[in-house]
Amino acid sequence: MLIYLLGFLFIGLSLAWFACQYKKERRTLWLGVSFLSALLGLAVLLALIAINIPESLFTRGLIILGIIFAVLLLLFPLVMVTGLITTGLQLIRKEGGGLSHILSLGFGIAYLAYLIIWPLLENAFDNPLYSFVYACLSFCFLFALSAFVLYAITNLLNLIKAPGKHYQYILVLGSGLKEGHKVPPLLAARVNQGIAAHRENKGSLLLLSGGQGADEQIPEGLAMKNYALSQGVRAESILVEDQSASTRENLMYSKKIIDACEKEGNILVVSSRYHILRALLLARSLGFACEGRGAKTRLYFSVNAFIREWIAYLVFKKKPYLSGLAIGLAVISLFYLVSAL
Repeated sequence: MLIYLLGFLFIGLSLAWFACQYKKERRTLWLGVSFLSALLGLAVLLALIAINIPESLFTRGLIILGIIFAVLLLLFPLVMVTGLITTGLQLIRKEGGGLSHILSLGFGIAYLAYLIIWPLLENAFDNPLYSFVYACLSFCFLFALSAFVLYAITNLLNLIKAPGKHYQYILVLGSGLKEGHKVPPLLAARVNQGIAAHRENKGSLLLLSGGQGADEQIPEGLAMKNYALSQGVRAESILVEDQSASTRENLMYSKKIIDACEKEGNILVVSSRYHILRALLLARSLGFACEGRGAKTRLYFSVNAFIREWIAYLVFKKKPYLSGLAIGLAVISLFYLVSAL
């Protein structure tokens, strides 16, 4: 009976934590942690239900679930490696092989090496020093992979539309111009998503944010405005921020424009799906209350860009992650030191 009580208590707490976190503040990786906790709670619930099923059915169900889990476990690394390498090669073929374009390919190769090459090397050398190095590298890899998974889950959860909520300001973030004055497809997708949100929210204002780069003839905000006008948006419904040179400045300068307006209301930040979470995290660090909506981009570009955004997030939050990494490596070092004595 105690096991049931503890099980149902864990289920209730995990689901409540996720619901509260989702409602209170979605712009944090704790949302991803609470989501995984809720999934674990649901798994516990299914286990409690399975215990009360007749033995024959329970055994069959357990075998089926075991097979499904084993297949998924075996397929996941294959799917992940294949996806990273395929999209990486596709990006290089279509966009060129610059450093920023080889991230997904590099991650795919590194993941493949970890899954295949490192275990073979570990078995080939029975050496305590090598074993220590392998353990440290394994921890670093798994630590980074865990952070990536949490970041990806949190990003996906932040793309879910809040039902029935009205936004007064639709802030669209710039991403660079083509030939110095044209809105490229990537930026057009953002503006189109912003226009769709603007039309969904009657009386809202469309705020287009982006300054003028060194290789651009006009500010991005102005080019975005011209594009929005060509799509039928009224000029009086458009605001322009044209001084920013980064996502942080997009948010800072746009907030000043919003604060100067007489109307108060909710703010919706629109960017590419791979970029939206980092924009929201930056907004939170600036005390900028907002929610996000992502525009679609091509898969081969999105995977690489998402990894780039994740790396930028790690740099932004480097102190806690470096601390966690240092603690983990210290524990491994202590374990091997004690074992050697």
